[in-house]
Amino acid sequence: MAIWLTVRPQDPVFDRGLARFIQTGAISQPFKTQLRIHARSATYPDQPQAARLMEYCTSRGADLGPVSENFGRACDQLDRADAMLVGLKEQARGGYAVPGQSSPETDDSRTIALARRDPESETVTLILDAATANIAMFAVAAHADEREAHLREVERYGESLPEGSYGRRNRQAIAARERRMATRLRAVEQAYRMAIERDVEVRPPQPGRTLRSSERAADREIEME
Repeated sequence: MAIWLTVRPQDPVFDRGLARFIQTGAISQPFKTQLRIHARSATYPDQPQAARLMEYCTSRGADLGPVSENFGRACDQLDRADAMLVGLKEQARGGYAVPGQSSPETDDSRTIALARRDPESETVTLILDAATANIAMFAVAAHADEREAHLREVERYGESLPEGSYGRRNRQAIAARERRMATRLRAVEQAYRMAIERDVEVRPPQPGRTLRSSERAADREIEME
């Protein structure tokens, strides 16, 4: 919620409080005072969002100090993950297939999800069954779409702020972070698509049999680094 508010035009004092809260989770008294004023104002355009953030700050009680580095990023990732899970549950409930991939898994299908971390190369290898990989890549693509949309919104508003101002520098930092994350997500999505396309090319259909996409994906394991 604070990340969303900081993209909008705000008072400098309130803007600085939002930035500090996003970075560390700390709630300063001036920030809390400004937040309370906005949450109770009938003319403040973002009053519903300020009221929700005020509820959180009130729930912290007297514990208003820093929580952790990159506090806002961690919270944002949790919120996005929750939203994706809700979407995937709705998709599964409606029986929809992941676009461009195999049909939903059956009750007797195996779930394979293995991970191996190499400390020396600082890489992580994932081994997933085809159905699980399809769902994971759908979530990756959806997350990348959201990051890119947020990036465009932040850049668009940042360009309207004075050159060298705190607000503009803050938006540039947010945009850089969103761009890095979106780039990594798109790299994972592209690697998966290349693996799928390569597998289809090297496995021609057997004579007298038409292979459906769900049959081609049935017992394949995808390894991604």
